[in-house]
Amino acid sequence: MEKEIDIINLLRVYLHRWWVLLIGILVGGIISGVFTVFFVTPMYVSAGSMYTENSNDVVAKDVKDVNLNTLMVRKELVQTYAEVLTSNVFLKKVAAECGLGYTHEQLLSMISMSSKNDTEILVISVESPNPQHAYIIAQVITNLAEDQISSVVEGGSVKLLDEPEYPQTFSSPNIGNNVKIGMLVGLLLSMIAVFLVEMLDNKVKDAEFIAKQFQLPVLGEIPYFVNDSKKDEPDFKKA
Repeated sequence: MEKEIDIINLLRVYLHRWWVLLIGILVGGIISGVFTVFFVTPMYVSAGSMYTENSNDVVAKDVKDVNLNTLMVRKELVQTYAEVLTSNVFLKKVAAECGLGYTHEQLLSMISMSSKNDTEILVISVESPNPQHAYIIAQVITNLAEDQISSVVEGGSVKLLDEPEYPQTFSSPNIGNNVKIGMLVGLLLSMIAVFLVEMLDNKVKDAEFIAKQFQLPVLGEIPYFVNDSKKDEPDFKKA
């Protein structure tokens, strides 16, 4: 016998079992929060920014109108400088200068570089579970960047805008977001559990249940009498 559940009835089931959904939400949020706090390593980020420029730019410095091609060239220059500052040659210099025992491959996995709002500003970020290491590495990169760029890129140069700062708080994980995700997962799992229990429940609940399952009219119901002296009337109790 196949059992069908329409949306209305399913919503009624969820409303009837609201406490199961609530428990699922609470348990999911608690588990996610505890796991995040005790089992996920916090990461710290130290970031600095540098202004990139090139003396061989296609537009002279006294020209006020900068065309679109010039802007595109300058944005590509940021990407070029980022590649130079993440090269093996440069990162080996950084590793030696830091003296923290990292290899250039490890440094590469810790460093990210990007253009700030699609401008000529290069943002250098270092992520590490050790805030002091993140700060030291970011400082060394910004200190060595100018000499490295000028020696590799003809006419290239960078100017320091924002010095890296010592990270006071971790940047990840986001405990609040993880708790919300855990609550959502708990809700979904509890909804699935309630749905499966309802689908596997073949007990006769009322006359409407029989009419739907067998597509036959119900001719009558047998009353269920409660043996209680305080009750004289029959109780049509659902089986």
